[in-house]
Amino acid sequence: MAYVYRHIRIDKNEPFYIGISSGDDYSRANSKKNRNTHWHNIVNKTDYKVEIMLDDLTIEEACKKEIEFISIYGKKNSGGYLCNIADGGNGGYLGEEVNKKNIVTGK
Repeated sequence: MAYVYRHIRIDKNEPFYIGISSGDDYSRANSKKNRNTHWHNIVNKTDYKVEIMLDDLTIEEACKKEIEFISIYGKKNSGGYLCNIADGGNGGYLGEEVNKKNIVTGK
C-alpha cells in the first residue's frame, strides 16, 4: 500500500515538499537521499518535520492525491510553497513501480 507525506518547515510552519511512497516503515518520507537541490537548500537552513497525510492507499490513489496536494500548495516556481519539481503522480520514488504496473495493465 502507498501513502502521501509532506515535509513542513519548522521556521515558517509551512509545507515545502509533498511526496508519495509505499511500505509500512515510512523510510522514504524520512529519507534525505535522492532529494532535489531546492529541497536540500531548505533543509540546510531550517529543521523540518514529516507528516503522513494519507495512508493505506493504492498507488493510483496516492498518485492522484499527490497531484491534488501539489496543485493546492503550488510549486515555488509558480508562486507556491513547494520545492517539488514535477506536478506529482508521474514518477519520482514510485515511478519505476508505477511504470511496471502500467506496462502490465496496458495503461
